[in-house]
Amino acid sequence: MTPENNNTSSVWKQLGWVTAYAVAMGLLEAICVIYLRRLVMPPGIEANQVGTPLARFPIELIREACTIVMLLAVAWIAGYNWKTRTAYFFYMFGVWDILYYVGLKWLGNWPSSWLEWDCLFLIPEPWYGPVLAPVLISLYFMLGCWLVLLYERRQQPLRFSTPVTLLQVLAFGIWYWSFVKDTSHIVKKGYEDIHYSWTLFAIGLVVGLAGLWLAVPGKAKEPAD
Repeated sequence: MTPENNNTSSVWKQLGWVTAYAVAMGLLEAICVIYLRRLVMPPGIEANQVGTPLARFPIELIREACTIVMLLAVAWIAGYNWKTRTAYFFYMFGVWDILYYVGLKWLGNWPSSWLEWDCLFLIPEPWYGPVLAPVLISLYFMLGCWLVLLYERRQQPLRFSTPVTLLQVLAFGIWYWSFVKDTSHIVKKGYEDIHYSWTLFAIGLVVGLAGLWLAVPGKAKEPAD
């Protein structure tokens, strides 16, 4: 698959279709989670609490793995090289994640606040944090991926040099640590006396944005006559 043209409208057209898929996927998953929790969990019990069906069987982990495979499959179809496929994947991940929580709030009246804590992800271990944190990261994904796709269409691709790549990996690593550093405590004692590190979140955001800024190419010089 090759880009049809180099204008911005073609980017929005492609993003429109993958956005529609990710929106539907996010809302559908929210509905499935609501059904799943009502079917296999007694009221007032945490999803991953020891002794519950969701703890004895890796239902949630399998569900999450399946969603990642779905996003990878659509990203591979939508893109035409490793940059665009990666961009479509993370763009859809961002839309899916946001619409998942919007769906839970709309259909299940949860969370009560965007600062309410949740088990955000289970692979490779449980991630915990306030709902607002992954939503903001998802917005970052969407912005960065839009830039990748736009510059690809302009035939001025972002420069993913070693420093740029390392900055993105470092940003993700900082965010990952902010979500898993208290996992052992939360699993044993719950959310009591736990505070999310917004400082780590901010550091990760600055590092990631710095990487994006370095990746943007300068204006091309006019060829000499």
